[in-house]
Amino acid sequence: MQRAKHLREALFAIVTAIISGKAPPESAMASLNRYWRAGTIVHELSYVKREVRLEIRASAIDLDVISSLIAYRFVEDLLPEPRERLRICEGDNCSWLFLDQSKAGRRRWCDMAVCGNAAKSRRFYARMREEKGVTRKRR
Repeated sequence: MQRAKHLREALFAIVTAIISGKAPPESAMASLNRYWRAGTIVHELSYVKREVRLEIRASAIDLDVISSLIAYRFVEDLLPEPRERLRICEGDNCSWLFLDQSKAGRRRWCDMAVCGNAAKSRRFYARMREEKGVTRKRR
């Protein structure tokens, strides 16, 4: 569990640095590299039903393989994406990272149903309070 948390913190440090246009911390990069390498060695290619498949070796399955696979997928699937599509949720008390895959590329929240709705509700109620305050002052 400690190693998984360590990887999570390293990935967070790397993505937040990339988003802000800075170099990721060397320690975070070293951790990612270590886990990514472990993720590459648990894979094997096999030929099944007339197609080549990338699979996980059965002998490699243990608790650390989860962290290794997360690091592997992070490097293979997330890092090649355009930097401007990596985002930090703008929700209050939220710092989830996400990949903006919206057509316009303007997504602001990790999940519209959670952080987006909360932000929109706060703005709505603030506007209502402001309008009520303006209405009362006119009387």
